[in-house]
Amino acid sequence: MNNTELKGRLMLKVVGILYIIFAALSILTGLMAVVGGAALGIAGGESLALGLGAIAMVLGVVAILSSTFSLVVGILGVKWCNRPDKAGVLFVLGIVLIVLAALSLLSSFSSDSSTSVVSSVLGLVLPVLYTLGAWQNKQSLQ
Repeated sequence: MNNTELKGRLMLKVVGILYIIFAALSILTGLMAVVGGAALGIAGGESLALGLGAIAMVLGVVAILSSTFSLVVGILGVKWCNRPDKAGVLFVLGIVLIVLAALSLLSSFSSDSSTSVVSSVLGLVLPVLYTLGAWQNKQSLQ
């Protein structure tokens, strides 16, 4: 099968590249939170500073772990965009991304900020496009 026949190839590649970029930025932000939290905990000396530093470090580690998953998904999207035999795996990863984005959207409703809701709705766009590209490649296989 010719790669130009894969309808989802370009979409997977572009969204995969965006995932790689955003994940790398998020990993750097998570690292800064861990380092900043440690510095705050060490320099603060008080229990409030120590607590805030620990919270920053935990949130940084969570950001690093979730961003690592996004980085892997992005790399696989770019690497396998030309492989219809891997479209099923990419489709499942896309569904996982949609579920995670939907959970983020649901949690944003609990905050009073309309910005977080809009951000979470926009956060659904990339997973949907990723999944759509994988589905189109999967259809090309059949």
